[in-house]
Amino acid sequence: MCSSNSESSAAKRGWRTFVPFAASSLVSSGVDLGAFWLLCCALRPYLPEAVYITAATIVARVLSSLMNYLINYFFVFQSRAAHQRSATLYTILTILKTLASAFFVSLLVGLVPGLPELGAKIPVDVALFVINYLVQNAFVY
Repeated sequence: MCSSNSESSAAKRGWRTFVPFAASSLVSSGVDLGAFWLLCCALRPYLPEAVYITAATIVARVLSSLMNYLINYFFVFQSRAAHQRSATLYTILTILKTLASAFFVSLLVGLVPGLPELGAKIPVDVALFVINYLVQNAFVY
């Protein structure tokens, strides 16, 4: 069957952007972990543990999310959407994804006795990764 002209750009992109999206996510995860580690090392001598860990987490996540947004915008999806719109949607999606991860990991750990947090986090975050791709592909870029 031939594709119609009314197909959305997200549908036209289909899954061909999935591999670059996954690579972008891996690079962003590396930036997040690296920035977190560096910030912990830098702030540890000056701040209480809970404060430097929280600060390092937030700053590292902001840096890695900004980088991920830009890579996805320019290279993965080659978007022409207005930055104000796509950045706002990306930010909302990132916050919702983070909250969903915390909720579902906590839920699984509570429901399955003896399940370690990481054992719950991996399948939850893999599912959220796929959902995140689909939402970004359809609505953000």
